[in-house]
Amino acid sequence: MLQKDKLAQDIFLVGRPGPLKRHLAMQFLELTNREIEFVSLSRDTTESDLKQRREIQSATAKYIDQSAVKAALEGRVLILEGIEKAERNVLPVLNNLLENREMHLEDGRFLIPAERYDKLLKEHGEEELKKWRLMRVSENFRVIALGLPVPGYQGNPLDPPLRSRFQARDVPSPSYQVSCFISI
Repeated sequence: MLQKDKLAQDIFLVGRPGPLKRHLAMQFLELTNREIEFVSLSRDTTESDLKQRREIQSATAKYIDQSAVKAALEGRVLILEGIEKAERNVLPVLNNLLENREMHLEDGRFLIPAERYDKLLKEHGEEELKKWRLMRVSENFRVIALGLPVPGYQGNPLDPPLRSRFQARDVPSPSYQVSCFISI
């Protein structure tokens, strides 16, 4: 996991149902002193659950950034649990965020990768980028996806474009001896 982080690559942990994958990810993030945003994907997860939620405050509609946007802007790690449950309407958003580090937001802002933002900043200046409503995705932003092997368990086979964003790592269930040693 540390190698993937150093290479600025996202991580996909696949294994049997249970908390082991989540615990492994949380331990890694604790050891590396990283902040997280957590999204548990289900069949009911929509684009707005990842991007922005619209709320009415003082008779005015405001957009509130959700976990994926916060993680991208603030350089946190986004944990996506249950990636095999992602519905077809959410996959394009995830694909674009993973591959290009780009996302169009409902309030008119557009997230772009740090390298492209910095290049545009040199060419056009900060005022112009603010007019264009471009937002810089942090170079420290990473995604850790947690999922089940499908078929074998209920869920959707991973969409080929989404699957190609990751090199999966199997997290096997610990043996009885290892389980006893861990609990001591």
